[in-house]
Amino acid sequence: MKKIITLALLVLALALVACGGGSETTSTESAGPVTLDFEGQDIAFNTTAATVSAGQAVTINFSNVGTLEHSWVLLAPGTDALTATEADAFAGATTGTVAGGESKSFSFTAPGAGTYQFVCTIEGHAAAGMVGTLTVK
Repeated sequence: MKKIITLALLVLALALVACGGGSETTSTESAGPVTLDFEGQDIAFNTTAATVSAGQAVTINFSNVGTLEHSWVLLAPGTDALTATEADAFAGATTGTVAGGESKSFSFTAPGAGTYQFVCTIEGHAAAGMVGTLTVK
């Protein structure tokens, strides 16, 4: 019986590991500073979801590994992702325009709990799918 329970726990642990990962970055284990890395290529972000804690110091490292210009902008609540510009950034949380092959970093304090969108504000890129979600817990 003990072997069956041990085997079942091992299978469960492997299933949990297999289901994790992918395109989400999570950092809620501590309220200390966190760095999140994102890449833009073609018309896509490599990571479309991240989680942080309210009030946490967040640094975004954004690398444009494609040839088109891109940006990473955390939108203020109520902003339409498809018409957003850099001026719609939450508390200045934006890379500005990043040329192909370039990288930029910036830091901000995570807002209150909720779900926030981040987008590429280069014309047509959000409509093509360059949209993600930052969950603040």
